Amino acid sequence: DHRSVPGGSVWLKETSEDKASCPTNTAGDARHDGTEADGLPESHHPDTRQDLTGLFIEKPVSGEVTVGENITFISKVSTINLLKKPTVRWFKGKWMDLAGKAGKHLQLKETYDRNTKVYTFEMQIIGAKPNYAGAYRCEVSSRDKFDSCNFDLVVHEARATEEFDIRAAFRRT
Repeated sequence: DHRSVPGGSVWLKETSEDKASCPTNTAGDARHDGTEADGLPESHHPDTRQDLTGLFIEKPVSGEVTVGENITFISKVSTINLLKKPTVRWFKGKWMDLAGKAGKHLQLKETYDRNTKVYTFEMQIIGAKPNYAGAYRCEVSSRDKFDSCNFDLVVHEARATEEFDIRAAFRRT
């Protein structure tokens, strides 16, 4: 690196300390065909943008449920470094805000532990139906801080009970 200073120029030698303080693009060079230099599509790389603010201390994880059963998704947020109480929003798909959908099949809960200063946010799906499957998102915000986490729900069909053929009882053997 060559820099000019009054009265001449100075050559600077880059040290490992300088490299550590300068952010670099470690994801690779993006190509125009939607892949990166390592050959994987951009969508197969982890989304690290969600970790920039780091409000979550526990993120909701993807889950599976059988039709008619219940499932609960949990997120936890520490308020030690927050000036204001965090607010949480749960979404299905890209835009459907689930706050207005709470009721018989969807319960949203919030608890606060004063000792650990941790808020626990829960979304409980009661009596899952096949159309509940899909992508979900949890967003947490507090003043100028924001964090988001994506997760999925897979709903399996109810296990078929062994059908009883009444004709078999009357067949002659």
